[in-house]
Amino acid sequence: MMASNRVEGLRKRYAAVGQEHVFQYVDELGQNDLDGFLNTLEKLNIEKITERFKKTMELEGAHIISNNIEPLETCEFDSEVDNKSGGQDEWYEEGLRLIAQNKVATLVMAGGQGTRLGSTLPKGFYKVGIPSGKSLFQIQGERIVRLQQVAAEFAKVDKNSVVIPWLVMVSDATKKDTVDYFRHNNNFGLRDDQVFFFDQGSLPAFTFDGKLILESKGKISTAPDGNGGIYSGLLESGILDELKRRGVTYVHAYCVDNILVRVADPRFVGYSALKKAQTGALVVAKSSWDEKVGVICKKQKKYAVLEYSEIPEELSREKRPDGTLLYNAGNICNHVFSLDFLYQTENIQHKLEYHIAKKKIKYYDSETGKSVAPEKNNGIKLERFIFDVFPFVDKLAILDVSRKEQFSPLKNAPGSGADCPETSREDLMNLHIRFAEKAGAQVIGAARRSFEISPLVSYNGEGLESLEGRVFSSPTLINEL
Repeated sequence: MMASNRVEGLRKRYAAVGQEHVFQYVDELGQNDLDGFLNTLEKLNIEKITERFKKTMELEGAHIISNNIEPLETCEFDSEVDNKSGGQDEWYEEGLRLIAQNKVATLVMAGGQGTRLGSTLPKGFYKVGIPSGKSLFQIQGERIVRLQQVAAEFAKVDKNSVVIPWLVMVSDATKKDTVDYFRHNNNFGLRDDQVFFFDQGSLPAFTFDGKLILESKGKISTAPDGNGGIYSGLLESGILDELKRRGVTYVHAYCVDNILVRVADPRFVGYSALKKAQTGALVVAKSSWDEKVGVICKKQKKYAVLEYSEIPEELSREKRPDGTLLYNAGNICNHVFSLDFLYQTENIQHKLEYHIAKKKIKYYDSETGKSVAPEKNNGIKLERFIFDVFPFVDKLAILDVSRKEQFSPLKNAPGSGADCPETSREDLMNLHIRFAEKAGAQVIGAARRSFEISPLVSYNGEGLESLEGRVFSSPTLINEL
């Protein structure tokens, strides 16, 4: 087809939905740039995308009616914190059995950059300043290495026979750097054939009035479509089929920025499996009524996660007779999925709603002839979240866990005072101090400000019996026993 015919055909399609402006510079493009631009425009289902934007904006303006949402009742979840539910040893052993049988994979959502941390690199590269200088990715990879050993010892099988596939979800912005980083670091001790990378997908970005944004004369601005992109990403990449071929039945998914995450958590996996759940979710008690964290609750009698901004303040403040918050099940984006359910998401994705995110979107400035990175939010990207499938889950297993043991997100710049490198570092070192003290060691003086146990030595406090009676008084890094 002649380029002029292609242009005119596409121009009519885009004009029909109010997006003809994207063609304003086509006459200034060289042939290669023009071909690439037209290829992109042809691949976009512009009618569907524009309609999706309009529908999402309409839904965003709708107010949540208070009587449509209900808190979780205590009978609807179990707790690892007070152990009233019991069964923790049984959950843990079931998880180790499944891992030893190579039935468990783990998935890290790693499509974000460390922009708020002052870095343009993938967030998994970030080092919070622990004694070893390890990055988030290295800590998590080494936890997998150690957990494979723990499961093998538990099941009395060859340590090399236990393999936990690590699925790494990346975005256009992080893919190349992340793949190179893993290869340069030899997958942090994991085999090449157990690490899989897949794309979370992207969508065009819009102005506030619904127009596509041009990043350059021949390029549409796009943005990652949120962590809910895992479902289409797993299906389209063929990874689900590979997991099925290997006999995997459960996938543990988590966010890269939680330094305390128990990767492929055997207790959580075992809990979800014994509950015969399609999906499992970890929650923590909110630190305050106005903590900026979503909560798991019921919406129109179905499980849902509501963002803090979606719940009326009077409900956020409401308390139970024991003084705890009524809406207290803080969602920490830590889930277990059955492989069967992940396959089922293919049939429900078209039912999932999108969310509005106001962002700083790079745009083409016709006056300067350059792409500009704005200082303020100038556009909208559409996102789906991993928890958007909850209303379609028949069996959701919810487990309440200790924040200090399992949740320390890295969100904010150094010096922010909360959810920042300093708090992540402190929370991890305090966890390791508790490991040592439980084993019978004393950690005093300067050691309390600088103490680390390598994930290769202990996954979650196990195997530290030789520390009994030892006293640590100076900065300490335990790489071997």
